[in-house]
Amino acid sequence: MDAPMVVSTIQRKYVIDLLKKGKRADGRGFLDYREVKIQTNFIPKAEGSAEVYLGESFVITGIKYDIGTPFPDSPDEGVATCMTEFIPFASPMYESGPPDIDAIEVTRVIDRGIRHGDCIQYKKLCIKAGELVYILFIDMYVMNYSGNLIDAGAISAMAALLSAKLPTAKIVDGNAVWDGGYMTIPINQIPLSVTFGRIEDYIFVDPNMDEELVLDGKISFAINETGQITSMQKSGEASWTEEELIKYSKLAVQKVNDLRATLNLRQYIPKI
Repeated sequence: MDAPMVVSTIQRKYVIDLLKKGKRADGRGFLDYREVKIQTNFIPKAEGSAEVYLGESFVITGIKYDIGTPFPDSPDEGVATCMTEFIPFASPMYESGPPDIDAIEVTRVIDRGIRHGDCIQYKKLCIKAGELVYILFIDMYVMNYSGNLIDAGAISAMAALLSAKLPTAKIVDGNAVWDGGYMTIPINQIPLSVTFGRIEDYIFVDPNMDEELVLDGKISFAINETGQITSMQKSGEASWTEEELIKYSKLAVQKVNDLRATLNLRQYIPKI
């Protein structure tokens, strides 16, 4: 047995022993989130930006834009695309290079939450139907890994989108030209995610790094402001019963409502 396996086995036993006592290593209850800290608009060259701490997990998101052609099947709608990069110094486990499977998972879950959560009013990002629309780039950078990057990334992405300002455009000789004004990104609903980790029969919200490294599995729910679960992501080898999925989907809606009330993300919308 190699050293990492020994450490993992010892760590797992320690975490399980605590869970059996109804405890977690950082003192939280099974349904308690870590503290969230948010700062917005600190990157001058970005249209919007947010840094988010979820406990010690640290994610920075920047919003940039371009003007381009829409997709053929949605000629009067703008476009938004997500990207996640794990900075190598965020964890000894990360290396330089193309996105790995974890970065791809974070991107896909957050992208689906935004895309299917009635979030961005894409039609309001149209400049000229069939020809010119705003294309938004939601670029997330993991600066420190301490567990549950999906929920941290979702908060960071939404705070950055809400804080952003785009230059407004008019058509001159078939080209989009800045008309001197600005607009906020038209946001309808604010989707956020809630992630539960599982070790044996113990299920808890917002797994930290020590817990996440020894999980049997986890499940994330993306939920919009009307309480609709717009996407789910299951990872790991753990199986979930129908009763558990129903129970924890309802708990996820409760937790996301609490999270929204605490964060009050609409406060970051700039006045134009």
